[in-house]
Amino acid sequence: AAARRLWRIVSWRPRKVDMVRVLYGLADVQLWSKAALLLANILALCLRTQGSFLFLTLHVLEVFSHSRVLRSVLKSVTYRGTTLLQTAALMLLLIYFFAVLGFLAFPDIYRFGEPDITGGRKMEPNNLAAPCTTIWKCFLVVLDMGIRKSDIGEAMDDLPLSAVQSSVTGSGMANSGDSSRIYYRMLYTFSFFIVITVVLMNIIMGIIIDTFAELRAAKELVEKDMSGRCFVCGIDRHLFDEASGDTADGFREHIMHDHNMWKYIFFLVYLKEREYDRYTGSESYVFHKTLRLVRNPATHEIVRDPETLVELKEPKAPIDLSWFPQHDAMALTRRPKSSVQKLGERLEQLDEHASLLSRGIRAKLDKLRSTAA
Repeated sequence: AAARRLWRIVSWRPRKVDMVRVLYGLADVQLWSKAALLLANILALCLRTQGSFLFLTLHVLEVFSHSRVLRSVLKSVTYRGTTLLQTAALMLLLIYFFAVLGFLAFPDIYRFGEPDITGGRKMEPNNLAAPCTTIWKCFLVVLDMGIRKSDIGEAMDDLPLSAVQSSVTGSGMANSGDSSRIYYRMLYTFSFFIVITVVLMNIIMGIIIDTFAELRAAKELVEKDMSGRCFVCGIDRHLFDEASGDTADGFREHIMHDHNMWKYIFFLVYLKEREYDRYTGSESYVFHKTLRLVRNPATHEIVRDPETLVELKEPKAPIDLSWFPQHDAMALTRRPKSSVQKLGERLEQLDEHASLLSRGIRAKLDKLRSTAA
């Protein structure tokens, strides 16, 4: 027996269903979130550094799992994640293009910002800001100042207007290149403002807002369908309220007693737990529509539960829901008929009676003709 068990362990090969279960578990977002929180706890307890307990701040993100509104806000950003990433990549490419233009045309006037003045003394500005000696440094300046302040002109020194004024007055004291450089700077900053700030940033915000509105509309549609339509028969709420007459709660009575969806679920569980040989006629009919017995693929024998000895059953693919009362309810057939419906039924009866009389008269006329001939 020991050798047989050892041989089973050595000769074990993973089944396809086992691999599917592992992949399904790895694709679970809740698993990764709990694993990240557990890792944060371990790092906070094991590390001996001064700020190791800051890892515990990750538990603040647990509020997303308890708030449906926050989950909707987060989903509005991640639902169109591919579109947002592509738009952000386009924006980075255009920012790099503006950085190259700034490196070629204005490398000496780039800066991160004016030095702050506190208490009458100037604070030291970022020493890595100016001058713009490399394309990478220009890219960082454009990315920081252009996105954060929405204006690349904030990262550039002001050029004096003396060159323009002298060229206008005709004094000839200024260089023509200095005067044209001011116009190039205006065109450069205005183009950045239009392309990046006005167009691309609004596109990104529009994608997020439209996605949030789309998700909210889909949620409202689902809630309206859940509260205004029967889950079992699919009939609208107002029909049951109209059929109830004086009591305006006909829909609630219907979903609680006639078509209670939990009773249908309990019935399916009952069929799965009950022995196959003890089914009644109606239970057997529903079983063949929804379930099937599990059989051993090698011997084709019915597999039983080792504890209860009840046959194992699995859902059929696809499940036949023709036994559901679709678009039909006894509560609507029991409702009092209106005068229009009564008149219609009476007209149908008269029409049927008239057709019977016409067939009888026609038969008697044929009989008279035959006797006369």
